[in-house]
Amino acid sequence: MDPARVAERLGLGKARRPATVLKDVEGAWAWRVDTGSGAWVVKVNDDWGDYSRAIEQAGELELGAWRAGVAMPEPFIPEAAAVGLWQPIDEGRYARALRFLDGEHPASPLAPAVAAWTGATIAALERLAIPADPVIDYAFNVHPESDWDDWLAQAVGLGVLDEEAARALGDAARYIEPIIEAARASPPQKLVVHSDISFANLLLTADGPALLDFDGAAPGVPWWELVATAFGLDGTDIRTMEADRTTVEQCLSGYLAAGGSAGPTDERAFTGMLAGRLASTAWELWMACGHRGGGPELHAEFTRAVRLSVVALTTMIDSIPEWTTWLRC
Repeated sequence: MDPARVAERLGLGKARRPATVLKDVEGAWAWRVDTGSGAWVVKVNDDWGDYSRAIEQAGELELGAWRAGVAMPEPFIPEAAAVGLWQPIDEGRYARALRFLDGEHPASPLAPAVAAWTGATIAALERLAIPADPVIDYAFNVHPESDWDDWLAQAVGLGVLDEEAARALGDAARYIEPIIEAARASPPQKLVVHSDISFANLLLTADGPALLDFDGAAPGVPWWELVATAFGLDGTDIRTMEADRTTVEQCLSGYLAAGGSAGPTDERAFTGMLAGRLASTAWELWMACGHRGGGPELHAEFTRAVRLSVVALTTMIDSIPEWTTWLRC
């Protein structure tokens, strides 16, 4: 695939130098392309099929955030028919562009001012109040205990998890799934939220922090996103969990000062965070055990991932009684 040709098709102008690869994953690519109109990040994705409406809503949030003055890369707004901010370029393939921003990702521990800015930015996205389309609100899955028993027995048999880790994951699932069921029975209002605010998507620029990558925006509860973000901004590997109290308190303070809507401060505040981590851990377990195909190298990669996730889940659950007190300051 020629990123210079893609840039021209989008209307960015001719490339002035060879493109720089930013992401090279089958089905999703990104480059920096410098043209007469400036430096751009050019992304290409395969067709999303049934998920196209989700891509449209992600574009609504990104465009709304840009127009509201959220610090972020300027999105290139297509004139032609598009899916959100993506334009068709070939059969079954779409592309989009946004201004390239110079900067660096923050380091741990996160500066208090950056944590407060992050909370305020979540509140700014909440104020856009883009209602989540129920068609794309993929509810949290609750798996029968018998399924977990089968998966964990297989994981032990394959050497993916030892007996102790398998018990810990089973206990975590039994703790989290009633919380998910309660949220499904009496769901709070959902809006379109960013859903992926992490160190990787925060950029410190000469003009201050900026929020990157709205492409995964999805239905969510802003309070849940605030809590998940505040407790996840520890600067460590994404599969570990060692929350920093100062970061949490500054993120919460920035959110509330900017008009964010606080929710429950008991274990229900962690619903989105726990459900998301349990779902990703289940996926890692399936991948490690070969439920989704792949070879030994892929299975080994996900074996490492699921072992870390079990530790993270256990840490999260054990920490929640203390963490709830941080939300009540």
